[in-house]
Amino acid sequence: PIGLSSLTYLILCGAAAYLRNITLRPNLIKDCVFFLITLLIINSLLFLTLEFIFGYEINYFDQIINIIYTFLLYFLFSNLFDLFENYFVGRNNAR
Repeated sequence: PIGLSSLTYLILCGAAAYLRNITLRPNLIKDCVFFLITLLIINSLLFLTLEFIFGYEINYFDQIINIIYTFLLYFLFSNLFDLFENYFVGRNNAR
């Protein structure tokens, strides 16, 4: 249904923003564990909504693969953004 995936994305962004506000020292491992738990909860709510309210049949294997790839891409993009931040922030501070 239209808007359901965007709603789950907004909930995930809100949870990430909440975690960022309450942590004093960002840690990739703690962020990853929180992200995985949040991702599992949000996808569970999405599955329940799709199956029980809309009667949509879900292929669980595809959903598990989707969750695994999303979780692994979190590591990749987190490290990539850290490199960008260190490069650009370090470059601006040197001037």
